[in-house]
Amino acid sequence: MKEDADQGSPMPPPQRRRLRGIANPTSTFLLVSSILAPSSSAAFAGQQTAMPRPRTAIGSSPRRSPRLAALSRDEAATKTDAEWRQALSPEAYDVLRRDGTEPPNSSYLNDIKAGTDEGAFTCAGCSSPLFLASSKFESGTGWPSFFAPLDGDAIDLSVDFKLILPRTEVRCKNCGGHLGHVFDDGPRPTGKRYCLNGVALDFVRDGTDLDLMKDTMDRAQRAASIEEAGGVVVTQPLAAVLPGAAVDGILSGLFLVTFAHKVTAGDLRGFGAAGPVAVLEFFPLAMGAFLAFSAARKLASALR
Repeated sequence: MKEDADQGSPMPPPQRRRLRGIANPTSTFLLVSSILAPSSSAAFAGQQTAMPRPRTAIGSSPRRSPRLAALSRDEAATKTDAEWRQALSPEAYDVLRRDGTEPPNSSYLNDIKAGTDEGAFTCAGCSSPLFLASSKFESGTGWPSFFAPLDGDAIDLSVDFKLILPRTEVRCKNCGGHLGHVFDDGPRPTGKRYCLNGVALDFVRDGTDLDLMKDTMDRAQRAASIEEAGGVVVTQPLAAVLPGAAVDGILSGLFLVTFAHKVTAGDLRGFGAAGPVAVLEFFPLAMGAFLAFSAARKLASALR
């Protein structure tokens, strides 16, 4: 009877508790997971932080606003300042509408290379085509530089006295947006360096906008038929050229007068002197000739 009672008696409480703990592994797993989760999340976050950021594709810089729809000249002329401010990024608005200047080496357009990248540079304000990628060159200034515009209808040139000495300002002919300045130290065939703000431009690769591509190619072909040298030279205003030409002319006269005075006074020993002395004696003549050529070149470029 006692053995039967023992056989039919319930299982001792300690053994029952041990089996319940083994039979419920899910609770144990959840408990362990809740303890380890913060460290695992931190480790994963650390891995995410350590991962390198992907490079921004050309044309998709986060600082830039999307490329705007093309505007006609009349539409651009009637656009209010508030509308420009809303349509453009803060950086583009400061340059295009407030004549600002972006920091050097800050534009992704510096990475566009002639001969490697094909397409057109358009105005960031009105999407009007301005320059071809084939006219871009590396100037070492930190700003996108070109030796010729698309044609004579792409840009306007005016005089800028913001730095006291006159400079030739470049503006979009369609919307009047400020682009940059042009200088006379560029490569052939024009000898010009259109030094522009990258934030005022957009780059459209060939094949991405067929209508723009056709219009650009038609205008480039018409311009090439007029300028067989390979580039269009937009005449600079006389007011921007004359002061620089006058300064070069005056300095040239001073150097040449100094050299002539040495000759008439008999102080010129010529090439019979030692090498360095001969170079120094003829230095005023060389500088006078160089500055005279520079003045003549500036006048010629303004009168073309």
